[in-house]
Amino acid sequence: MMKCWSSLVKRWLWVAVLWACGLGSASGQMLRLTPEEPVELGPVVVTATKTEVPVTQITASVTVITKEEIETRQVTQVSDLLRDVPGLSVTQIGSRGGTVSVFPRGGESRFNLVLIDGVKVNDAGGFFDFSDLSTDNIERIEIVRGPHSALYGSDAMGSVIQIFTKRGKGAPRVEASFAGGNLKTFEEKLSLAGGSGRVGYSLNVGRTDTDGSLRTNNDFRETTVSGRVDYAVEKALDLNLVVRFTDSLFEFPTGDAGNLFGPLDPRQSSDQKRLLVSGKASHTLTPWWQQTVQVGFYRHQSAFDDPFDPVDPRTGQLIDFSAFHSTNEERRVSADYFWNLTAPTVFDVSSLFTAGFAFEREEFEQRAAATETDFPFSSANEASRDNKAGYLQGQFDWKKQLFLTAGFRVDGNSTFGTEVTPRVSGAYILPFLGTKLRAGYGKGIKAPTFIQNFGIGSQFVIGNPNLSPERSKSWEVGFDQPLLKGLVELNATYFHNRFTDLIAFVGGSPSFRNVQSARAKGIEAAARVHPGFGLTVGGTYTFLESKVLDNGGVGGTELPVGAPLIRRPKHRGSLSIDHVWEQLHTNLTATFVGAQEDLDFRTFPSPRVTLPGYTIVDVAFAYLLLKDRLHLREVSLFGKVQNLFDEGFQETFGFSAPRITFLLGFKGSL
Repeated sequence: MMKCWSSLVKRWLWVAVLWACGLGSASGQMLRLTPEEPVELGPVVVTATKTEVPVTQITASVTVITKEEIETRQVTQVSDLLRDVPGLSVTQIGSRGGTVSVFPRGGESRFNLVLIDGVKVNDAGGFFDFSDLSTDNIERIEIVRGPHSALYGSDAMGSVIQIFTKRGKGAPRVEASFAGGNLKTFEEKLSLAGGSGRVGYSLNVGRTDTDGSLRTNNDFRETTVSGRVDYAVEKALDLNLVVRFTDSLFEFPTGDAGNLFGPLDPRQSSDQKRLLVSGKASHTLTPWWQQTVQVGFYRHQSAFDDPFDPVDPRTGQLIDFSAFHSTNEERRVSADYFWNLTAPTVFDVSSLFTAGFAFEREEFEQRAAATETDFPFSSANEASRDNKAGYLQGQFDWKKQLFLTAGFRVDGNSTFGTEVTPRVSGAYILPFLGTKLRAGYGKGIKAPTFIQNFGIGSQFVIGNPNLSPERSKSWEVGFDQPLLKGLVELNATYFHNRFTDLIAFVGGSPSFRNVQSARAKGIEAAARVHPGFGLTVGGTYTFLESKVLDNGGVGGTELPVGAPLIRRPKHRGSLSIDHVWEQLHTNLTATFVGAQEDLDFRTFPSPRVTLPGYTIVDVAFAYLLLKDRLHLREVSLFGKVQNLFDEGFQETFGFSAPRITFLLGFKGSL
């Protein structure tokens, strides 16, 4: 034992010496060398490998949404952007503010890892409600499809969706906008951004108010405050601090059956508060050795309030059995420390190794009470768990033509124990044609929710601390094809997923077990054409075939073996046309969703129903009124119309989606 400790101490002393030498070396280089010409990487992706990799060299299926696309479409909610990403199926329960779920490649809505500047914002167990995530102060969004638990661990089972906050640079710039529309909708935004030398900063405040598309109790209020500060020393040190706070209130009159059935509740509401704090430091010890450390804090508070309203005075129908109130709070503290090591090129093979350690602690508090009833009850629960992990990844390329990425992660969790998740992917660019052929295989895991592990603190739902994580195995093959020197871009991917150890509510004690499995396979494709004359045309299409393999004997009519998974349409696609002509910028986006199966919760057991397909068209424009006049940099008139043709449809059975809405406003900058 003493020899082991002695060896460990020597190793850490050696690391300290290298650190000191590296720092001196880096500083010396900055003093002696003349500035080098910047290397143009082109568009880069960070999420797929935790390193900056040009899109042309990525071996995974990736979509990048830029700030220009966000501004062009006048989109204020991230979920509206994700609707047109191949492989993703987005569903909202009712009107704006209703719960928004994203299903990746046929997986559950809990299978997306959602990051904001590298910090996880999922609830414990994977779910993330996109309903109150605005596009305020967002630089870009990266979506990497397929399991990536080899780098990120739990929740990265179907995709990784990472949002990057704007990095301020240049002269100080103040922007303000105001817009109003039908349904008494108002949106206001104010931002300040800039940078000089080593420091950059961005700050944004956004506010949304709308009365909603239903006549009774359907208001939505949201305030988002976000900011980022960067400090950089060229070639040596990069520091940043990100803070994002969201406060939203959604008033909704509907229960499980939806607004199309049953009475509407006049006073039911949900309040959410989210706080994210991220601190990150990257230090270049030597030209071949970089270390990065990131610490994060995330808190999600939610409260549900339903005062007692016994009957609908207009119809005499029963609304509530009691008054009900609940509060939930989840907190997460995380730390991630990793090295990027560049090895010497051998036989024209370049390599980059990433080795890291991660820690995460999650805490949960829940309170619930039913009053004003003959059978009052209350429950309370508190729980916590932690996770320690180590991961290793290697990236190799031969003559910028053949690329290989391979890695694995070992997670040690205080509830489910030790799990190992590997991933390997490769790409080859065909000479002369420029066709990139891709293939990949990986495993993913998702931890149970706190309720599944620990229950709700009462005899009604009893948690199972011995649950295993849910698992996925996935493989894919695809290609990317540029044509006419980039004027045309084509890509397509075939994927095959198998989900096992899915957790189901089985009743009794414990109430949850790993007893279900499913399969999903399909094709996702995208194309973009730049014919010139300020015109860009793009389209996406996803074909999905899902199937219940084993319902564990508790699926009943909801999950019969052999049936497709609910809320996953077989066909889904989009078409976008973007045009710039002098001061006018216009955009049209059409989204098509095919028929899909859902559940009718008006009865138990809930029978399956089929929702018909639909097509919605959105248009947006921005017109530059003046530039560099009257002490103003720019003033623009902008507007958008969503669901232009007033299509009536349901994304979730029983809940009517909003009909036509419009917004018109002004935006100015100093």
